Amino acid sequence: MEKKLVRKEILNMRNNMSNEKRILKDKLIYNLFINSDLYKKAKDIFIYVSFGSEVNTHEIIKKAIIDKKNIYVPKIDMKKKEMIAVKIHSITELSVNNYGILEPINVDKDKIANDFDIIVMPGVAFDKNGNRIGYGGGYYDKYLEKNIFKAKKVALAYEEQILERIESDFHDIKVDFIINTKKIIKKYCE
Repeated sequence: MEKKLVRKEILNMRNNMSNEKRILKDKLIYNLFINSDLYKKAKDIFIYVSFGSEVNTHEIIKKAIIDKKNIYVPKIDMKKKEMIAVKIHSITELSVNNYGILEPINVDKDKIANDFDIIVMPGVAFDKNGNRIGYGGGYYDKYLEKNIFKAKKVALAYEEQILERIESDFHDIKVDFIINTKKIIKKYCE
C-alpha cells in the first residue's frame, strides 16, 4: 500500500480512538518501556514530545528526569528545515511551535547533543522489519543520516500501527525496537 494512503488510514484510526482506550494503552506502553532493559541501561535519551493522537511520551519524560537520565527533545529550525536535540530538565521548559508541538524555548549550544543511548522516534506506522512511515517531513531521517549513532532506535506504537509490511525508501531510517501494549518487538535481521 502506498505511504500516503497508509499514513491517512492509520492517522484516521488513531484520531478516532476513544480517550479511555488511549489512556489505557499509553499506560501499558509506558510500563513496558520504563521496565525494559533499554530504558534501565540508558543514560542519554532523545525522545519526541507527543502531540495529538501519538503514544503519550510526557509521563516517560517526567519519569526519566526523576530517574536522573539526560533527556533531549527535538527542536525544529523552520528556516533550515532541520531538527536538533536539546537537553531539558523539566517539561515546563517547552513551548508550542508552529506545528502545535511542544519544543524547547531556550536553546543554548551547551544543551545540544547528538550522542544517545536511545532515540525514541515518532511514527505513523511500522512493520516488524523496523520500517517506519513518519509524517512526511523527513526530519528524523535527515537528522539520523547526518549523525552516526550507536543509539538504539525505538518506536512506541499501538498494535494497530504495526503492519505486516510497509514500503520503504533507501533513505528511510529503520527502528531497532517497537514497543506496543503487549511486548517489545526487535526488528528481524536482514
